[in-house]
Amino acid sequence: MANKRRKNSLRHERGVFAGLCAACAVVICVICLLVANITGRIISVNAADRDARTQLRVQAIEQRQSEEVAMPTPAPTALPEATPVPTESPTEAPTPEPTEEPAPVFEYLPIVKQGNTTEKKICITVDDCFQLDNTRELIELAYEQGGKLTLFPIGENILKTGMADALKVAVFKLGFEVENHTWSHARIFRLPEEEMALEIWKQRNALNNALGCNYQQHFFRFMGGDGEYDQRTHNYLKQMGFLAIAHWNVSGSDASMETIKDYMRPGSIYLFHTTDDDMVKLREFIPYAVEQGYQLVTLNEMFDLPANATYELTTAEVSMPIPQPYTIEYEELSVGSYSWSVVLLQERLWQLGYLDSSAKSALNGNPADGDYGESTAEAVRRFQADNNLPATGIADIHTQEVLFAEDEEEGQEQGG
Repeated sequence: MANKRRKNSLRHERGVFAGLCAACAVVICVICLLVANITGRIISVNAADRDARTQLRVQAIEQRQSEEVAMPTPAPTALPEATPVPTESPTEAPTPEPTEEPAPVFEYLPIVKQGNTTEKKICITVDDCFQLDNTRELIELAYEQGGKLTLFPIGENILKTGMADALKVAVFKLGFEVENHTWSHARIFRLPEEEMALEIWKQRNALNNALGCNYQQHFFRFMGGDGEYDQRTHNYLKQMGFLAIAHWNVSGSDASMETIKDYMRPGSIYLFHTTDDDMVKLREFIPYAVEQGYQLVTLNEMFDLPANATYELTTAEVSMPIPQPYTIEYEELSVGSYSWSVVLLQERLWQLGYLDSSAKSALNGNPADGDYGESTAEAVRRFQADNNLPATGIADIHTQEVLFAEDEEEGQEQGG
């Protein structure tokens, strides 16, 4: 009985399951039909849309073609012919005119008159050295006071018996300095060039032999200080290795003891000689200067230069070196000028009749003494007035150019 009930229950469950399956199949069929219907509609809409767009494009193309047929094709227009540009015939570049280079400016040696220092240092320079005994005493006096001197002996005095020994002691044992003051105390600015050069070289040669070495001097002093701007002398001194022209700012030989002391200040350069009168002054002044705290130094020491170098005597020149050429420059000349340029100026004025050979300043009937005095200034004034130049009495550069113009023209004619 129980088995029968289980069997009936199984049949009932199978029937329910079968019914459910059939219902699901029907639902699935209905869904598939709905999907197919929707898809067909979408496809038909897309196809219709494509056909419509295609139709529009066809119509646009046909319209453009019809417009192109209706519009006339423009005829090609010819470009305007280019106007030929005239070509310039080549021209030669202008040849540059040669420009004259400015002549080099002549460089003078420095002329020292006073040291630039605040230290209590002074230089005592001694010229000529005519008196041998006084020279020896002065060397000893300076040494005892802890000082040094700068000596400027003329060449002829170096040859005096005993002078060489005094100079050797001064230079090699005491550290003094010996410089150049010409051979014969000549006014070299009025001498021809070779004679001027000989005055310098002979003194140097005499000193070399006295010292037994080749002694390189640094300073030169003109006789009386006259001719310090003589161009020829500067040129030769540079050639010979000199460094400066030595002047002074206090002439002890021409001053009282009171003035000598009053002018003592740092950097002062004193000028003395070995005369008996100067020795009286120096015996008092040198100890006084030391008491006042001053040191007596050489010119090299005052201007921070090395001591004069010494070499083997065999290296010294055995004959006078010939002066080297240089570019001559006009310079303004006036009262108080001393130089070879003044000599040439005076010779030209004399030649033209403006200077009188009977003048007091004339030497052996030659007024060309190299000293530009009042008589020379008056001659220049008369020449300037005759040549429509400002009659100043000063031989400026233009006046000299006019004065020597005829000489230059004559030289050119003779050369041609």
